[in-house]
Amino acid sequence: MDSIRLITNLTLKTICTHLGSGSIRRSFHKPRYFFLVAVIIFFSLANSILADGLYEEAYEMEKSNTLYAIPLYEKALSKKPSGKLQKAIVTRLFFLYKKHGKILDGLFLNSKYSGYIASSDKSWIWSALSEFYKPISWKDLNTTYILAMKSNIDSPMELEDWLVTQNQSKLVEFTSVLLMKRKQFQLLKQVLIKVPANSISPIYLGIANLKLKDDSSKEYIKNLISDDAILNNHTADVLYLMGMYYRSLEEYNLSSRYFRMSGSYGPKERAVLETSKSLALKGSFKEICNTFTFSKSLNDEIWNLLYLHCLPNRDEMISPLRSSIKILSEKEGNEFLKKLFLGITE
Repeated sequence: MDSIRLITNLTLKTICTHLGSGSIRRSFHKPRYFFLVAVIIFFSLANSILADGLYEEAYEMEKSNTLYAIPLYEKALSKKPSGKLQKAIVTRLFFLYKKHGKILDGLFLNSKYSGYIASSDKSWIWSALSEFYKPISWKDLNTTYILAMKSNIDSPMELEDWLVTQNQSKLVEFTSVLLMKRKQFQLLKQVLIKVPANSISPIYLGIANLKLKDDSSKEYIKNLISDDAILNNHTADVLYLMGMYYRSLEEYNLSSRYFRMSGSYGPKERAVLETSKSLALKGSFKEICNTFTFSKSLNDEIWNLLYLHCLPNRDEMISPLRSSIKILSEKEGNEFLKKLFLGITE
């Protein structure tokens, strides 16, 4: 309440000061203008106060748990602070992205706030990407990144031509990850249709189709299971997509079954994570811990929350993370946290 009173007082004081000028005074002869400016200033000041509070909370969290300080800093930055506060948030966030190996987050943050980040601190991004996508050079990765960032549904040609000319599956994968991060699913679908089908797993086109939620997209997912060539070459990814498909229909038993099967053919950690999400969404919280064993993670907030969930002293361990868990549960794909930590996320 004190914050609200402060904002209101500041708003009225600001408007009254401006009303002292003749030109501005004349523009406020109608009540709606006064109200509009008051609302704009109110929300601007409110966001500034919220960002400052979140920054302080994140800074305190960083002293005990750097991993869970990240969601708080991200939320603070989403309030669009300015000046020194914005610079402080970006600096801490970039440092934590590097510390916890969040390469794409660091890449996107650097693109938006490059002026706040020292050149010497940026090199780790392209070094890490080059290592992950080797033998692709950082130069080709950088070109792909630039094209993916400037492309849109109305002008995809340059990106499409680049990927077709290079004919490198890893560049297509990198592009897919970038476009998914930007939530450009229609563009992703359009680009992937242009590249050779045998150069990439169906998982990226499958996810794009699921996100678009139209009838043809659902048919694509269902037809994968009957395509012997794709099924034989990408068994784990097809089963994973089937798990995603049935979860989108809220058929959590089938979803968890497909995710679990995918782990027999491919990445087990991915299968365990997604199976656990589906089990949580259907309310089978004990089954998660009875079925899987989680180790503590230094770099993955969600995996680490599953680890904490299965500890005997669960409530004691998650209590200090309440604010971060609530923020994480609001992100797309993390809806299961609202059920898993009911009471924490309300």
